[in-house]
Amino acid sequence: MQLRYVKTLEEVRRLQKLYATPEFESFRGIAASFRTDPDVIAAVLPPPLEPADEPIASVSVSHIGVSNTLQPFGAGGLNVRCQYEGIVGDYPITMPMSTDSAVIFGRELYGEPKKVANIHVRRDGDEITGTIERYGQVYIEVRGRVVERLEGRESPESSRFYFKFMPAPDGRGFDNDPVLVRVRHTGRTRFIEQLEGEVFLRESPHDPVADIPIREVLGVSYSEGDTYTHGEILTRVPGESFLPYMFGKVDDLELLASQAPGNSSAGSSSP
Repeated sequence: MQLRYVKTLEEVRRLQKLYATPEFESFRGIAASFRTDPDVIAAVLPPPLEPADEPIASVSVSHIGVSNTLQPFGAGGLNVRCQYEGIVGDYPITMPMSTDSAVIFGRELYGEPKKVANIHVRRDGDEITGTIERYGQVYIEVRGRVVERLEGRESPESSRFYFKFMPAPDGRGFDNDPVLVRVRHTGRTRFIEQLEGEVFLRESPHDPVADIPIREVLGVSYSEGDTYTHGEILTRVPGESFLPYMFGKVDDLELLASQAPGNSSAGSSSP
């Protein structure tokens, strides 16, 4: 008897190929980089990640039109520049996605800190805006006006670092020590537009992006193209050292409980 919950060996091989070579094509998005507080970067990075030479952070809001693993979806992220044993890359603090499938795929495969959100990239002539909203609050916004258009190019390989882990079923610690994952990104941009723009990281109890100060906006751009990813495990990380960081990708559970219907301390917020 063949059930769809149980895959044949041929189906397993096909699915493993998709997991090994995810493709995200026809993306369009607005992104910005900014200088932040070096002490904040040092505090937010879990060991063994270390700050890079410059205290740089970045934010992006995009839409992916074609994928070999998912339907079209919106994606975003707030990252800080870091390094591991000479490899310079980015550590994503949060990665909102517009569909549950996009959240599940990245969380399970790479350990990405994803959450479901409302994500929009809007263009009106030369005016471009990207917004990310959860619980009725637009907490990430990037906007700008086009000042220059550049030809597309092959994107240089870049790296992102994630910590992949599972909480222990008794609620204390982890099943096993977390693993540090490196994901390599390659691809091509069809064109890039430089913008004069602004970045806003607003207060949100469940997504405290406002804790990352914007000291100086270094650049804002809009681009369209394709990107491809490949992941690998770099090392295991002692669970005790990662404990303070493990709840960074979940909402404030105590606040959610206090706002539940029938709770005397319930607030007015809703997802």
